[in-house]
Amino acid sequence: MKVDFKKIFPALTAFIAFILTLCCLFAGTQQNLLDGADLLTLYTPEGGTDSKASAFYSIHVMSYCHGTLETVEPGSSSSARNVTACSNRKLLFAFDPTQEWEDGVSHGPNLEWPRVISDDFHAFRMTTRSMAVMYMIGVGAIGSALVARVVSLIAPRRQQGLFEFGFLLFGALSLSIASIIATVIAFEFVDLINAHGDGSNVSAKYGDKFLGMTWASAGLLLVGSISSFINVFVRGMQPEPAPAPPKDEEEGDED
Repeated sequence: MKVDFKKIFPALTAFIAFILTLCCLFAGTQQNLLDGADLLTLYTPEGGTDSKASAFYSIHVMSYCHGTLETVEPGSSSSARNVTACSNRKLLFAFDPTQEWEDGVSHGPNLEWPRVISDDFHAFRMTTRSMAVMYMIGVGAIGSALVARVVSLIAPRRQQGLFEFGFLLFGALSLSIASIIATVIAFEFVDLINAHGDGSNVSAKYGDKFLGMTWASAGLLLVGSISSFINVFVRGMQPEPAPAPPKDEEEGDED
């Protein structure tokens, strides 16, 4: 059986994008489960000494992880993160220091925590939740496209490619919006935290691994959507080749 690579190419891109999107969603929901692929990391250098706050908080789509910073080599300024625990995952998660920490930790003499940073997280709460919703919609759309492809293999129909194209396009749109929101949070929000935390030993850093995964997923779906469009509206509109005449008719014509 000859496999038409052009027909299955959209499904291949959708499958890879599906795995990457799941990684973006479930990263950090358990300890050592892609805890390095965070949206951003909040550093509180005073944490872990006299206060009850951890040295860092890596914020993900549905949870956050926290832990301590360990020196890589004696005398070296670089440090490695040691994740000690992760929060329970929530579908509409939004990190809020004033809620995650005990009273007095986020604002006290032991941790020089600017109150305005808590206000920043509160202001971006709906933004982060809308990002999570777009990721979930994208996962559903990609899954539907894969199901449509499986059905087309079992019971081929001429119009089934249109459903695959629609789901891929919808998924690409959803993941693109989610990736744009993640990029805004990674750059604009991190810059805002660093500006407000300047002089207070509070800083933030965006996660380049997460951004790489989310944009790779959106890009793959976009390529898959274009390929599916060509299969449906270009190749699909071409007339099917006429069947070859029977051998007996060819011999009769020669006589």
